Amino acid sequence: MSTVASDSPVPGTPGAPSPARRRRRRRVRALIAAAVAIMVLLCAVVGGIGWYFAGVATQVDHSDEYPLTVADVANGTVTLPRETSTERPGTWALAWKGGRALLGPVVSRDGDHVVRKVASVTQGTLTKGTHANIDHWVWGDDPKKSLGLDFQNVTYQSKLGPMPAWLVPGGPTQGTSTKGTWVIGVHGRNADKLETMRAMRAVHALGLPMLSIAYRNDVGAPPSPDRKNHLGDTEWNEVVSAMGYARAHGATGVVLYGWSMGGAMVMTALRKDPSFVRGVVLDSPVMDWNATLDKQGSARSLPPFLTDVAKHVLQWRIGIDLSDYDQRRYAPKLRTPVLLYTAKDDGTVANGPAFTFARTAPPGMVTHVKADGGHTEAWNVDPAAYERALTTFLKTVG
Repeated sequence: MSTVASDSPVPGTPGAPSPARRRRRRRVRALIAAAVAIMVLLCAVVGGIGWYFAGVATQVDHSDEYPLTVADVANGTVTLPRETSTERPGTWALAWKGGRALLGPVVSRDGDHVVRKVASVTQGTLTKGTHANIDHWVWGDDPKKSLGLDFQNVTYQSKLGPMPAWLVPGGPTQGTSTKGTWVIGVHGRNADKLETMRAMRAVHALGLPMLSIAYRNDVGAPPSPDRKNHLGDTEWNEVVSAMGYARAHGATGVVLYGWSMGGAMVMTALRKDPSFVRGVVLDSPVMDWNATLDKQGSARSLPPFLTDVAKHVLQWRIGIDLSDYDQRRYAPKLRTPVLLYTAKDDGTVANGPAFTFARTAPPGMVTHVKADGGHTEAWNVDPAAYERALTTFLKTVG
């Protein structure tokens, strides 16, 4: 009996996809393309926001703003909108384009306005409707015109060329000497030598010369190659150059005195060249750029992840390592006495790192003065208390 095997079935040729399957494939491809486009767009938006805020941080800007409108001027008083800055006690100036007045105490206030005494009008004419601002630098001219202190316009050599500075020689106890310990004043970001003038009388009264310096990108100073602010990461070189100028002109040591970003600069200069530094004074200093940029991002309602992106962009754009500006890392090894002023209502710089720095430094190395007021306004709120602490410290290290 024979058996005939049946032929195996020949596989059929696959047919074309059904219309429904083709539609599904097109939808999937479209969804993938849309998702990729959205991701690219989000990355561009996030990167753009990061680029913008990094640009804000590095922008060089010396323009003036006058957000207040004078409501009235009468009988030796000025009426201003009621704000924290306009009703705060202490020593302040009212500045406007082409003019300046020293303000006295508040004499009255209501829900919308505050009335202050005008101690003197030092420049221009103050009239109703003038656009002005509260200036915590107080003085707007050189040390001779503003404070009656003799000074010299000098230049010190830096890597970028000659930098301008004011040299106020030693005062009553040393005549006009430039010998001994010098104080080197270093203003903050986008500020000016004028910021340092609030300390000059106290320094001068002790007979210590004071060198208030301009640095790269200041008005009248050489610009940086990229014309950007580097948050102190390159600007500290000018502090070291100023120390060299002081040494060459009779200084036997220096006290570095930094306001705001100037504080970050002098702390870096201290780490680079500590041998000539007798002491450091810090007024509302940046003691950690990461924390300060976080604070400023929060004030602009920037989500934390966008702030982080901005910080990464910032580090890439100007070549800074922000972690190098966390002074808490160096506090345990501090060997130079520091006088530290922090302002209770500082809306610009994060205070927490300064408190930690003071707490973790070796015992007795940091004298921490906690003051009222806003950023770099400890002197304005209570000049006498500020100068007592400064005078005591300088007598110790000068």
